[in-house]
Amino acid sequence: MIEFTHEYAEHLYHTPNALEKHNGVIPIRIGYNEAKPNYHIGPRFIAYYSMHFVHAGQVTLRVNQEEIILTRGDLFVLFPNSIHEYYISPREEPVLKMFWVAAEGKQMPLITSRLGLTLKNPYIKNFFDEELEQSFFQFALEWKHLVKQDDFSLTQRFYALLNQIVQLSKPIKTASGADDWVATSIDYIHLYYKEGITVTDMADHVGIHRSHFSNVFHQKVGMRPHRYLTNLIMEDAMKILNTTAIPISHIALSLGYSDVYSFTHAFKSYYGQPPSFYRKS
Repeated sequence: MIEFTHEYAEHLYHTPNALEKHNGVIPIRIGYNEAKPNYHIGPRFIAYYSMHFVHAGQVTLRVNQEEIILTRGDLFVLFPNSIHEYYISPREEPVLKMFWVAAEGKQMPLITSRLGLTLKNPYIKNFFDEELEQSFFQFALEWKHLVKQDDFSLTQRFYALLNQIVQLSKPIKTASGADDWVATSIDYIHLYYKEGITVTDMADHVGIHRSHFSNVFHQKVGMRPHRYLTNLIMEDAMKILNTTAIPISHIALSLGYSDVYSFTHAFKSYYGQPPSFYRKS
């Protein structure tokens, strides 16, 4: 570790390349320290997410006008562009030691939310174990080597660490409400509507009996799931017909139909005219 004015620390950085900048999570910094008696960070803000783990000793986190004392096993996160401050007492024993990892990217808000971390409650008590400590320090040892490898090596290793962190979050299990599984089924439909899925497939995906699924979906969405699926397919079909020269047979297969006849029959039942009518127009 290198000696600084307020700590002994190892700081490792990474500047993401053009490809990495499009990742959902972009690792940019990792480090660990041993605090000096004058250790005091902030008040300040940073432009990325930084997760800090207390390895030994204790640190006082000042958040929302309150002071929270965190000790070994605790985690706190610094949110981007949010003022933070943390420090120790001059004669604090044992010596504070922490490790941290920082990242940016569109998935980071989802990860912190999954962990139950918010601006109002940016810490978790008794969060991590020795296995995570070992994984972190192993990652730190590999960091310099990984940044010199291909475009995905560092990110792949970082995702593995994040998965380990997320698995420690112990989310409270609650019964899934109808709104939850209806929303999940809609996501499923939008993702797979071109694959020839059925209402039974939708119901099986969310673990609900088919008839109950169909009835509740109708109540919540205002139409039967089969109608919702048909609307998606037909709207897509019309858009393709009007904006491309793709043969109708290719469109049929691309939208999950086994042949052009079944597609043409379904299209005419929906719009009143066969696909060729709109293609000629």
